[in-house]
Amino acid sequence: MTARRLSQFLALSLAALTWWSLISQPDVIDPEFAVEIHVALLVVVALFFGLSFLALRFATGGSATYWSMNRADQVRPIVWMELATVGIMLSAAMVLHWLGRGDPASAKITYLLTGTLVPAAFLQFGLVTWPSRLSHPGRLRLLLIAGLAICLAAAWSYAGYSTIPDKIDIPPVPDLIVTVGAVIVGATFEEIVFRVLLLTALLDRTGSRFQAVYLSGVAFGLMHVPGALADPIMHGDWVFLQQVAFGYAPEFLMQTLMGLLLGVLWLRTGSITLIAATHAILNMGNFLATGLLAYG
Repeated sequence: MTARRLSQFLALSLAALTWWSLISQPDVIDPEFAVEIHVALLVVVALFFGLSFLALRFATGGSATYWSMNRADQVRPIVWMELATVGIMLSAAMVLHWLGRGDPASAKITYLLTGTLVPAAFLQFGLVTWPSRLSHPGRLRLLLIAGLAICLAAAWSYAGYSTIPDKIDIPPVPDLIVTVGAVIVGATFEEIVFRVLLLTALLDRTGSRFQAVYLSGVAFGLMHVPGALADPIMHGDWVFLQQVAFGYAPEFLMQTLMGLLLGVLWLRTGSITLIAATHAILNMGNFLATGLLAYG
């Protein structure tokens, strides 16, 4: 399957998931006007995705390339690296569950260790190649984009924080330093895997800036799915699995959107520091409201 056909299939799947999420919400469908509401929501979703794709094509326009894999096709080994990371992560979670240690703290430690060490091992043993920098953006351009990205991320994070009820108390300074560090580490390794490595490899392979950002963004969203659904699967509770999947669908769509935005940021600046910092700030509001161990 070509990258274009894969993108089309994923776009239709995401649109269908969005439509299903909308019509499945309580009190959305009035039985008296069920057909009309279904059609209206279908039109709204189609318009939203159409406008989103136009916006993404505009955002990914241009020709500046800041990083490259030096003509080496790295998409397949990077995909295997991601699958190995998820597989080891889930296997460790199952072992901890059998040992009676399936608590949020152990899950978060496993997530950080696996997500960091597995890609590091692939890079260290040459199974995946680190890209080479080709050029740098202008300083003024980088400062303007960085300022806009950081401000928008901070506003988004604060908005998420302010809308969460039953916020926890902010932990003491030593605990806060450790947990904020963990948020930064998690954001950094995710950006290295999905933007620095995967997006760059996709751009080299497809030659399409749009396809590279889109496919890496969807992959970023999909990477979070196994962890979200792991608990009901390990308990064999299929009714609970359906409930979790239904509740997680909007979050998956938001994570995919976040991946697209970060992909555009990487494409436009080539700055690892900027995308990692923006990602960490986006995560920080949820962390401050619910605690690091409750954040997925």
